[in-house]
Amino acid sequence: MSDVEQLLRSLLDTIATEHDYKDCETKLHSFSTGGANYTSQLHYITVSAPEKDDLKLFAKSAIVNENMRAQVPFDIFENEMFFYSELLKQFQEMEIQHNVPKEHRLATAKFYGCNREYLKEILVLEDLSSQGFDTHDRLKSFDWNYASKAVTELSKLHALSIAYSKDYPEKFDALCTRFKSRIDVDNLKGFVQSMIDKVMAVLKEENKAKIETFLQKVQNDDFHKFVMPLRRPIIAHGDFRPSNLMHRTREYGQLEVVILDYQTLQISNPIIDLMYFIFSGSDEEFRAKHYRQLLDHYYLELCNALSRLDVDADEVYPKEDFEYELEKIQPYGLFMSLMLLPMVTVEAENAPKMDGVSDFRDFAIKPNELAATRLNGVIDDFVRLGVL
Repeated sequence: MSDVEQLLRSLLDTIATEHDYKDCETKLHSFSTGGANYTSQLHYITVSAPEKDDLKLFAKSAIVNENMRAQVPFDIFENEMFFYSELLKQFQEMEIQHNVPKEHRLATAKFYGCNREYLKEILVLEDLSSQGFDTHDRLKSFDWNYASKAVTELSKLHALSIAYSKDYPEKFDALCTRFKSRIDVDNLKGFVQSMIDKVMAVLKEENKAKIETFLQKVQNDDFHKFVMPLRRPIIAHGDFRPSNLMHRTREYGQLEVVILDYQTLQISNPIIDLMYFIFSGSDEEFRAKHYRQLLDHYYLELCNALSRLDVDADEVYPKEDFEYELEKIQPYGLFMSLMLLPMVTVEAENAPKMDGVSDFRDFAIKPNELAATRLNGVIDDFVRLGVL
């Protein structure tokens, strides 16, 4: 039995005791998502005890080595444990204090416990899959029903961070320090250049010169401007894509979406999560029908979520501020697509494994046919948007 498994089983024993599971049996099944997750070993857990319903749990144990951690600009495991053990509790207390109806509160997985030991971090949550939740197929574009519900949940997360800054300004200032973006562009130059070389090989000829010009402009400008707050600082998710969401359809037909993987929380602007989600999870056909509609839907739901928290959207984040940030940050969607889409669309058997990776450049994956189609569609979109 590995050290991590021993730590996990010890943590599970503690959880079982806390929930009065006496003389219990713990079954643990480790699994991989094949290209959807790169930072953790995943585990399904069943804790059984006499005269008790089975306790269905889900655990993540860290597999990122020290060399890789030095290249990642986030305290990814500490961030997520802090979110579930501390920040989420404060958000939930705010929802109660402001009498937010239960159906309009941020949907989250129940937190059971964690181990904070460096290089052996573990997080234990409820197993949503046992309740009928599943992840979206990352190789397929999402539809309007899924996308609109996902950004509705995103708007709740963003609204809570804005309300938190109003209700607890000193605590929010502390979060601004904790979640300050630490992206080191120089540290990632090798990965970025390797990724660009691979992406350029699959672009349509008429797109290559446009992308070269765009990338030169990004290099000349400060990349940090994309991820910094402009008019309204918020706590951004930072990795808001379908693989980090779970959904289910209730018996009455309503879709539920739960946000997961709060490893890359950062103080930023609302637009980066929207661009990340839209361009990592949709195809050109979806965006032709719903791109502007989805942005407007997000802002409407943000206003509704703020109102339920007794915050006036016109005061803290008027529509003109949203449109200003959208214009400035929209190109992030293009840059992110060039870097991310090959990883999002990689076949499971070709996905790199974090426990065998020592350099971020190992994630510079050659785009497959689906990635090439998606990339050229994104570029055509940004031509129409006037960015290229």
